[in-house]
Amino acid sequence: MLLFYIDESGTGLKDKRLSPFFILSAFAVKENDWNLLDNKTNALKRHMIPWAKPEDFEIKGRDIRRGDKLFKHHNWSERVSVINKIANMIAELPCLIFAVKVNKQDLPEYVSSDEQLYRLSFWRLLDEIEMELSRGSLDERGLLMVDMRSDLHSSVQDRRLLDAYKDWVGSRGNTLFIELPWFGFSAFYAGLQLADFCAYMIDFVSNEEISNEKRAQELVKAYKIFEHKIYLVSIP
Repeated sequence: MLLFYIDESGTGLKDKRLSPFFILSAFAVKENDWNLLDNKTNALKRHMIPWAKPEDFEIKGRDIRRGDKLFKHHNWSERVSVINKIANMIAELPCLIFAVKVNKQDLPEYVSSDEQLYRLSFWRLLDEIEMELSRGSLDERGLLMVDMRSDLHSSVQDRRLLDAYKDWVGSRGNTLFIELPWFGFSAFYAGLQLADFCAYMIDFVSNEEISNEKRAQELVKAYKIFEHKIYLVSIP
């Protein structure tokens, strides 16, 4: 069985100023490799911030690039070194990354809400993963783990995702996924943190305005370290 850890990057449908893209990524590992994934990630986090437990912070590309939260006192050279270490770890892990990149500026008018944007991205991602599973290149069944989007007072967003998943399964009949998607807090799962990192890096390098900026090019170089692990499809 393969485990698919799913997270997103980019902004909502109405906000095209910060990024015209919405990214949904799935970080995939075989069930026998999840412990390796967890151990490697925790070891790297201990190296990144030795005075904190790995559970005290998350690997988030945005926080590291901008120097936010526990990376506030890291200078740029230290932060880009961290990003390169994460990129090299992903390149060495027995994993695959499936990702969907939506250009919000080119969507048809009937995609008019964040819910529709997410459903469109999610269905396309499921199609891509299912295609790989069914053609035998992975020779496995799959279980989905999604970053929990709800707070303690509402499960509306997670319910919408489950409804979208059930509609997708209903339109196809059979699927190689087992169970409904499971939900987890990204702070507890290395796979969710790396899915977030991959989605953020895809979003960052997709923006044309970064192309001539030195720091941006350092991140593009880091992205290319693990780019060969990514199956990327675009909408439209």
